[in-house]
Amino acid sequence: MMKTSGADDTKNLLATALKYCKSAGIHPTPLPELLVVRRDRTTEATPGMYNPEVCFVLQGEKDVWSGNKVYHYDPTSYLVSCLDIPAIAQVVSASTQQPFICLKLELQPSVVYEILQEASPATDHNEESEGGFYVEKVTPELADAFARLLRTLQNKNDLKVLSPSIIREIHYRLMGSRFGATIRQLGIVGSKTQRISKVVEHLRNDYATPLRVPDLARMANMSPSAFHLNFRQVTNMSPLQYQKHVRLQEARRLLSIETTDAASVAYQVGYESPSQFSREYKRLFGAPPIQDLERMRLSMEEA
Repeated sequence: MMKTSGADDTKNLLATALKYCKSAGIHPTPLPELLVVRRDRTTEATPGMYNPEVCFVLQGEKDVWSGNKVYHYDPTSYLVSCLDIPAIAQVVSASTQQPFICLKLELQPSVVYEILQEASPATDHNEESEGGFYVEKVTPELADAFARLLRTLQNKNDLKVLSPSIIREIHYRLMGSRFGATIRQLGIVGSKTQRISKVVEHLRNDYATPLRVPDLARMANMSPSAFHLNFRQVTNMSPLQYQKHVRLQEARRLLSIETTDAASVAYQVGYESPSQFSREYKRLFGAPPIQDLERMRLSMEEA
């Protein structure tokens, strides 16, 4: 009987989510912090950026590569990103009949901080830390909280009155997992994650400026060696690799919306050599800029 009830709950949750994603893409909801992602077919491995968020899959499966680590999640597990982290993602299970459906809820350091002031969520003694990314098994309590959060979208008063407390509960549940230390770092002033987050924000906003590790280390209030170690632990890559990913992704965005040549964009995002830019672009996206843009256009036409 319990098994049937669980299956019914999952069906109801999926049916509610589908109301907000009638077609493939990333869809907003009446709650600004919550997005619904739908893919009607499997995808190629595509570079992108994960923001601080929890990704809760209702149907389908997805793989994410960050550095030399691979994270797989499906309806039995969820993925958490605690920083703006470049990664390569691929939907590996999806179809028109059973599309990939995922809820993405923004993580809020202020909520984590408030919870820390009131309680210390229970954790086991073998608590683990996976840097900025981790995958964990879905618990009945977390699934129930997401189901209730989705239901608030259907009533304006519920959305206004109930959703803040449910979002708070979801943060609390995440903080109580075996990776809870990673979440709690978001709300601790001066924590390693907060200090690295400050540098990450700088690199995302000032990506075209030459990278100087000593300056970044001072920004994080760490020695250069400690900064380099902690940055890699949290983001799964070195500061130079991070800057490169940000530059190339911004270049791809600019090329897709502006009528300009690749060389001009290369200089704009901080490269001194267009040929080096083209090589590194191909290495990340699988094709030189012009071919990659043509491939993206064809993919959009087929979607």
